[in-house]
Amino acid sequence: MILIGSITPHAAIEAIEFETIFLLLGMMMLVNMASKSGILDWLNVQIAQKTGGNPVKIFVLFSLITAVFSAFLDNVTTVILVVPITIALLQGMGRDPRIFVLAEVLFSNVGGTLTLIGDPPNIIIGGATGLSFMDFVRNLWIPVSIISVLLMTYFLLAYRSSLQSISRNLVDLHMVNILIEKIKYRFLNQVLHKRFIVSVLLILGITILSFLLHEVTHMPAFVTAMGGAILLSLVCSRFIDIHHAYREVEWTTLFFFMGLFIMVGAVEHTGVLHALSEWVAGSTTNILYLCLMILWISGIVSMFLDNIPFVAVMIPVIFGIQAEFPGDTTIFWWALSMGACLGGNGTIIGASANVISLNIARQHGVHITFMQYFRTAFPLTICMLLICSGYLYWLLG
Repeated sequence: MILIGSITPHAAIEAIEFETIFLLLGMMMLVNMASKSGILDWLNVQIAQKTGGNPVKIFVLFSLITAVFSAFLDNVTTVILVVPITIALLQGMGRDPRIFVLAEVLFSNVGGTLTLIGDPPNIIIGGATGLSFMDFVRNLWIPVSIISVLLMTYFLLAYRSSLQSISRNLVDLHMVNILIEKIKYRFLNQVLHKRFIVSVLLILGITILSFLLHEVTHMPAFVTAMGGAILLSLVCSRFIDIHHAYREVEWTTLFFFMGLFIMVGAVEHTGVLHALSEWVAGSTTNILYLCLMILWISGIVSMFLDNIPFVAVMIPVIFGIQAEFPGDTTIFWWALSMGACLGGNGTIIGASANVISLNIARQHGVHITFMQYFRTAFPLTICMLLICSGYLYWLLG
């Protein structure tokens, strides 16, 4: 973009949302260092023990923990932690794990929709608009809660034959106990240090609390994330190496974001995005119609293209639309967030968590084809977008 003269070097640097980059960097380091304590694997194994091998309990508990982890960590990290344990548990019981993996993929994207740090599109939106952690929670918890209940109800009813209890089969119960011991040995093969775990839990708690109290402290999200990561590296320097944490960062992802911001900035300099926003805003004076347009276009596009570049392109467009309407039009951002995050559920390639989950499943001998995923996920995604449409209508009253 610089070489062909679309943007100057200084303008290219200015186009990069460094707050977004440092927020991602801080969360990557924080989650990576926290996982070294073994606390996340330990928690998953404890949940596996609590299920007692009951497929319904396995489904409900692992689906819920996936949604919660995805809201406060990130959904890619969550599926990397949860999916292998789920597959190991169900394969050992002689059950087909595909339905469980598919549900965890959907719940990871639904949970990630709830917060500023849960899904990359929200991180980009938050960085560009200054919306806080609690802004996302306050405005998105209703549709996320309704969709979570819908998903849980659908899977429990549609696949009830696959979720039958084994409580009356003594042989299966005995095998499950042996299997859980095997899982404990496989996933907890490291020494757990009490001080390390307490420090991780404390600093993770402080970091999340800082996100929640943003409106009181006015601490930028990227400062909170980087501060939490650096504090954890200092307090736990005996157990983790900050240099190793930097090596574990997904630098390719961060440079992808930087390049993306520069490309969008260059396109914005041409005036194309401004013209597009004027055309969209001029097509109607009905804010509900515009919200639904943003929701459904972002939802459909995110099913077949990566939602991250789409959101990056849409941000200047929505800023342009907002300039044409007086008053509070923050609702446009919630429409974009819900469409991009939930629309990614529609196909395997719609979101990073989908691709990674199914790759992990394939490595463990569990094959889910594009059409197998699509037949279940696409109708559910349409239902999610319909629920979001009703929510936007209700908000605009």
